[in-house]
Amino acid sequence: MKQLGNSGVKVSDQILGCWVMGGTYWGGADDKDSLEAIIKAYEGGINSFDTAYVYGRGRSERIVGEAAKSMPREEITVITKLWKTDMEKDRVIPACEDSLRRLDMDYIDVYFIHYPSDTGVPIGETMEQMMKLKESGKIRCIGLSNFNLEQMKEAVQYGEVDVIQPCYSLVWREIDRDGVLDYCIENNIGVISYSTLAQGILTGKFDENTTFPSDDGRSRAPLFQDGYYKGALKVAEQLKPFAEKYDKTIAQVAINWTMHKEGITAPIVGARNARQVEENLKASGWKLSEEDWQKIDEFSKEYAYKLPKFRNFFDATIVE
Repeated sequence: MKQLGNSGVKVSDQILGCWVMGGTYWGGADDKDSLEAIIKAYEGGINSFDTAYVYGRGRSERIVGEAAKSMPREEITVITKLWKTDMEKDRVIPACEDSLRRLDMDYIDVYFIHYPSDTGVPIGETMEQMMKLKESGKIRCIGLSNFNLEQMKEAVQYGEVDVIQPCYSLVWREIDRDGVLDYCIENNIGVISYSTLAQGILTGKFDENTTFPSDDGRSRAPLFQDGYYKGALKVAEQLKPFAEKYDKTIAQVAINWTMHKEGITAPIVGARNARQVEENLKASGWKLSEEDWQKIDEFSKEYAYKLPKFRNFFDATIVE
């Protein structure tokens, strides 16, 4: 278990990502499979679950809440998020209360601002309400998701930020390049990173001919576009010798590497069903040698550090 900053809130060494359980972006989901995945994760030692209102307009939150009824509340860490449309002063607290109702809980362990406002709502306005939620006991931690360094520095002027949630993997290392990770290390801010397997690229199950339907967000994501996809697949291919050496899958090696990256408190790893959870659990309980970790780090950088600056992990628009 690792602590998020100075908050006292702890998370398991990997966190179950519950986005797919909302049934949007990833091409559908089965509620029974989702419930079984959460239960399997808990039984396997994962006590932390990441959801959000926008994951199926509350569907994922409701599923997490339903599964959590079979678990002692004090033993689990529930993470959810405030969506961009609810950042105004009069919407923050009601939005959190709506999430609490869907989760059927009295408090949320970690409440993230999901994205910076794209409609001009001052971050101070939102943070003021987040602090009220924390002071009232409705949330235990305040988090920022998808904020850049400048935006983070502005937010901390208005309240304590305990944790951030950036995208991070062997093929997407923006926080290494823009100073965000160093800032978090220096200021004891927790980091729980998402898209650890780069939306499946680092499973080793895709090739250049793999395509996705229009209702699958990967059809629009930067790393799946011409000019970037082939290089990302090469990184996955380079993990094969390490997978063989440790008797693990490519995905398990990629997860384990991220778990032991300095500054990363814990990676979020999604799963559609209990079988996928079982596979992800095998990424825990062992460690790459320092030499092997460094080798992977180096060939990962050769790809990830040469990427242009995209708007974000889901939008292929180049902004610099």
